[in-house]
Amino acid sequence: MPTSFDEIIDSGLTLIVDYKLDSLYNTDMNAFLKFCDSLVIKAIPKFKECNQGLEYEVDYTTDPYTREFTNTLTIYEKDILAEYWAIGWFTRELQVASRINAALQNSGSFKSHSEAQNLKAKESYLNGLRVKVKQDTVDYLVMYPSTYDY
Repeated sequence: MPTSFDEIIDSGLTLIVDYKLDSLYNTDMNAFLKFCDSLVIKAIPKFKECNQGLEYEVDYTTDPYTREFTNTLTIYEKDILAEYWAIGWFTRELQVASRINAALQNSGSFKSHSEAQNLKAKESYLNGLRVKVKQDTVDYLVMYPSTYDY
């Protein structure tokens, strides 16, 4: 049975809290799905070590939409993709926060260091998430040593 994009997205959503995404979910499900699917698609090439193909089919003209991998992914593969999904979301959020931070500093209304400290904390969290996904990928590779040529 193919793995639905929803399984990756649902797992990725456990790693983030975003009122804008919640609002989009509640107001425009199609836009929410397309946005989240774009993060799944962006996560795929990051998981180069996957033991199976990550081919997928997306078709928004069908009812219900077709949004799935052609293979059945393991729980470990889903988890790694969900972490890459969250990294994609978080990277986007940091870019927005960095632009706001720069605009505030340039306008002279940036009186407090709290936003800059918040930005550093977010960057630190993102770096920690990157380290975690790399470790999870190494753990995944160790589980399947026979699938690799040495």
